[in-house]
Amino acid sequence: MNDDKVDLLIVGAGPVGITAALEAHRLGISVRIIDRKEKRSTHDSRAVVVHPRVMELLQPINNGGVVHEIQNASFHLKGVEFYMKKWFGMKGVKKDGYDHLLLNLRNVNWGDTEYPNLYFLPQYETEHILEQALNAAGITVEYGVELENLTQANNSVTVVLLDKNGMKETINSRWVLGADGGRSKTRELVGIEMNRNRSDLYFIIADVVFRDPPLDSHAPGKGGHIFPTDNGVIAMFPLPGNNCYRLLAQAPKGIKSKDQVDMNPAFFEKLLFDRIGKKFEVDLGPWQTIFEITHGTSHSYRKGNVLLSGDASHVHSPVGGQGMNLGIQDANNILWKLAWAKRILDNASTDGEKAEAEAAADIIIGSYDTERHALGQNLVKSVQKATGVLATRNPFVRFIRNSIIRLVIPRNGTPDNFRRAGQLELAYPPDSSAVIIKTNKASKHRYICYAGQRLPNIRLIGGSNLHSQIDRVHHTWVFLNHHSSESVLPEGHIAYVSAAKFNEQVSVPVISEEAYATKQVLLVRPDLFVAGVDETRESLLEELHAAGLNEKAISMM
Repeated sequence: MNDDKVDLLIVGAGPVGITAALEAHRLGISVRIIDRKEKRSTHDSRAVVVHPRVMELLQPINNGGVVHEIQNASFHLKGVEFYMKKWFGMKGVKKDGYDHLLLNLRNVNWGDTEYPNLYFLPQYETEHILEQALNAAGITVEYGVELENLTQANNSVTVVLLDKNGMKETINSRWVLGADGGRSKTRELVGIEMNRNRSDLYFIIADVVFRDPPLDSHAPGKGGHIFPTDNGVIAMFPLPGNNCYRLLAQAPKGIKSKDQVDMNPAFFEKLLFDRIGKKFEVDLGPWQTIFEITHGTSHSYRKGNVLLSGDASHVHSPVGGQGMNLGIQDANNILWKLAWAKRILDNASTDGEKAEAEAAADIIIGSYDTERHALGQNLVKSVQKATGVLATRNPFVRFIRNSIIRLVIPRNGTPDNFRRAGQLELAYPPDSSAVIIKTNKASKHRYICYAGQRLPNIRLIGGSNLHSQIDRVHHTWVFLNHHSSESVLPEGHIAYVSAAKFNEQVSVPVISEEAYATKQVLLVRPDLFVAGVDETRESLLEELHAAGLNEKAISMM
């Protein structure tokens, strides 16, 4: 039995688990992180993009060091080319028997984010950058160690670990975070169910090198290619290396496992010729697999002091590149809440204070489940619909899909579509959370945002942006268009700021000129979501008290 108690045990050292460990270290939470694998994988991963919203959340780690590494290592795609069969004389750039429609990503209006790109990087490279930062912080992933059992009592979790040599260790942890994938042992041990919707839709993923002929898009190695063919979609996105691509393709009918086929170059050359009608010579990278698309969410993200994140709580297809990014946001959401709860619990001394602290901590941690569960369900549903449309073999649905592609792609869609894909438009309904204030009855044009939304990164007088004024450990009281002499200085982390002129602001998200000029008070969380906005701080405090948080809990936000 190990007598040293740790605040947080993280099960699973993928990008979600490592992000959680980095946030724990940054926020003053003692942490251990284990993974049953004997070492980190260097090739087998499905995610290939880091979204702008995740870059915003990773920015505080190493004072921007992690996002700087991702920026330097990633591709910035210049575009994605859609190859469409000739159709009713519609005009495109005709090559190889296809109309080429270019989705140009160089002119996207990303709006107010400081990370205006899709950062195209294989998951194993993202993991490598995150783990390097973790090691620099003095924390090492304990590989070859798995979770064998856990029990909960007295606001603590007793955990039995088993290493690769068969040695067992029992530890006490205040909290456990299961980031251990779609077949989560953590989820199984606490008895949380996940309903998966099977699709009978099988996809091939492989890393390939095109030797002859290379793909000749707008910039070799810097463009994506999508063929929405009648026999199933094929998509190719660049990887590091000359003419290296991640290939994603619907498996041929009847193929459900890589054990059914010899996944050699000849197999992929035939697959490409059958779908595209063009002969390629390919070499294979280190990873090829076939898997069934499933969609689902766990019934809950929390049971007592055990929490779930990433694929342990939601699974879906790789369409849209949402999964890893959603999981990293899970980790960010729960870690600042655990840090807040820890401050409250550690400052309670009497029995009465401890009871109040535990009640407040339960409200705060409980909001992780309600916020992320509702958001995860909605996102999984939307990805499931998009996957069904993209992968359909129904002729009528294909016709509608292809018609929409032909109409939308040349126009590059709308700015909101890209911001939505980059997860910049995700928001929490106030009724999904006890720590988002529900009393904002203002008209749409009165304040710069609503409670539950990501804080707009507006331009301020002096040239800085609002995100730079936000504390990334504690909540921040933002007094917009106030002067400090106008009110008694409140406790906590405060920013008195004034918006720059209307014509100096960006256009996305759209904010009225009236809202930029209005005096308002915003309570902003460390994850840059707005907990509340109103005319006065006092009205927001009343709602926090009504949610069950006492003065001490509020003072430690």
